[in-house]
Amino acid sequence: MKKLMLMLLSVLVLLAVGTAQVQNGQFTGTVTDPSGAAIANAKVSVTNMATNFSVTTTTNQTGLFIAKELPPGTYKITAEAPGFKTLTNGNVPLNAGSIQRVDMKMALGEAKEVVEVSGEAAAVNTEDSKLATTVSSTQLNNLPLNGRNVYDLMQLAPGAVNVTGVDFENGHNTVVNGLREDFNGFLINGVSNKGLSGGVDLVPIQDTVAEFQQLQLNMSAQYGNSAGAINNLVTKSGTNNFHGSVWEYVRNDVFDANEYFLNRQPDPRKDPNGTLCTAGDTSKCFKPALRFNQFGGTFGGPTGKDKLFFFASLQGDRFRTVGTPTTILVESPEFRQAVETAFPNSVAALLYKNFPPTLPGTNPVTLDGYVPGTKSSGSNAVPVVPAGTPNYEGYLCPDNTGSFAPTFATLLGVTAMDQQIMNYDGRPTDPLHGHVPCSLTPPITAGAMGRLLPFQLSSVAIYGSQTGTLGNGNLFNGNEGSFRLDFTPRGSDRIFAQYNYYRQTDQFGPCDTACTRGFTNPQHIQYPGGQASWVHTFSPTVLNEARVGYQQNVNFINTGIPGVPEAGGVQGKFDDGTAGFGSYSGYPQFFKEHIYTYSDMVSISHGNHNFKIG
Repeated sequence: MKKLMLMLLSVLVLLAVGTAQVQNGQFTGTVTDPSGAAIANAKVSVTNMATNFSVTTTTNQTGLFIAKELPPGTYKITAEAPGFKTLTNGNVPLNAGSIQRVDMKMALGEAKEVVEVSGEAAAVNTEDSKLATTVSSTQLNNLPLNGRNVYDLMQLAPGAVNVTGVDFENGHNTVVNGLREDFNGFLINGVSNKGLSGGVDLVPIQDTVAEFQQLQLNMSAQYGNSAGAINNLVTKSGTNNFHGSVWEYVRNDVFDANEYFLNRQPDPRKDPNGTLCTAGDTSKCFKPALRFNQFGGTFGGPTGKDKLFFFASLQGDRFRTVGTPTTILVESPEFRQAVETAFPNSVAALLYKNFPPTLPGTNPVTLDGYVPGTKSSGSNAVPVVPAGTPNYEGYLCPDNTGSFAPTFATLLGVTAMDQQIMNYDGRPTDPLHGHVPCSLTPPITAGAMGRLLPFQLSSVAIYGSQTGTLGNGNLFNGNEGSFRLDFTPRGSDRIFAQYNYYRQTDQFGPCDTACTRGFTNPQHIQYPGGQASWVHTFSPTVLNEARVGYQQNVNFINTGIPGVPEAGGVQGKFDDGTAGFGSYSGYPQFFKEHIYTYSDMVSISHGNHNFKIG
């Protein structure tokens, strides 16, 4: 029994040997004399130069020192030993999730003599085998990011491919090393930021991110259960100095050229007759609005020197544009007027009257051009009229449209030519494929709609949007903020807690081509969440970190004009490509998920070995 327990413990320990921290980092190295011999029991102090937080450890018999669970930043490392000059190595950077090796070679002399070096550390990571890419806060501030979305940095790493418009899973439009998009993992301060269906929940404000790290291969189990790349963000904390930033970024359509197809669509406000735009005057063509303002600020500092620090941020995004323009067909004003005249109390008249398309359209097609023409030979031929004669039989004959035939007769009218076509019997000459006469031919009548008047027009579906798509996919309309506290009550304890809030509103919501008639589906999204961590040092060789987190995803889609049923098929279009009516029949729609993260890990150093159990 004892052997079995020992084996299980050995497996558990070995699984965690040599792992680094998630949102923190670690210094390790050896302290030697001028000949390269190890110096045992040397005192090594590691001090954060921004907060003055300090950790002290001693070297073992082989001269090795380890300082674990340190927040990312710039550090000063000091080594002291009797009979040697004090050695100080300043401005040494430490990244999240990394093990930074800093070896110290001490010179003979008195301890009061100090030898200072700056930024000396191993250039190549030899402490663990994971493949990772790290982007510092300086790089974050200088790299151009569309909408200031830090997750775009995923695509800078080797093996990452942008799959926007190709793969529609959740994973920030990025495939890494060929794995599926929704296999990507997302962490903020070591806490999960991944939705239950994959993808990112909260997108933090760029100026609050201290470091972005993407791990592609050989990650340890502490990074979670995502099989793809792990994208780990570490947020900024306050320091002993007050500091902050303010910003505003602007995008506006007045700075942009118009889209090619929209330079063929007249703007009813500038070109009421629709002749100037089509003649080449693009200033009279429809140009959709694109208004984006992103503004905010950060502020951080101490509330008690070396003990308590805060960092706060707030950002507002104001965005308004149009959805991706889609070529569609719309009914002509003449047809709408005919429907309203012939059937004033009908649902069709109500819809056409109250929900005309945004753009009037061009390139008219008449009713005669819309219906199919007759054939003089072959299957279902009608040789008694010239080939190509407009054939309204499919609408006017009750055999085809049942009880709706009188309605079509009132709208379209019935002519002697229509009767001739419907009465023709082609079965005597072609029993299998000959034309079958109408069982009840309607009488001749005048229709409300002239058959040579425009019936259908080519247009572009234009509707408002406050959520970006494709090239503007990172833009949104809403507010977000965060507040972080870091507390170091004593040298053996370090605590931090952060709260994030993100609210996105879109008064138009997810739309299809029916929205070009003014239908909307207002959408409200919220991502409240937070993280907390407590690091306690029991001894120079034993350290424990407890970490908890919570992330919520609330998504509500309503209908702007309730009571109008969905009329139209795929993408809000009728079978002939004409824009439909109403909102998706599945709205209103409500979605809410809760994501909990909790973990506890113990780090143990023994000799030249470092173990982590959790």
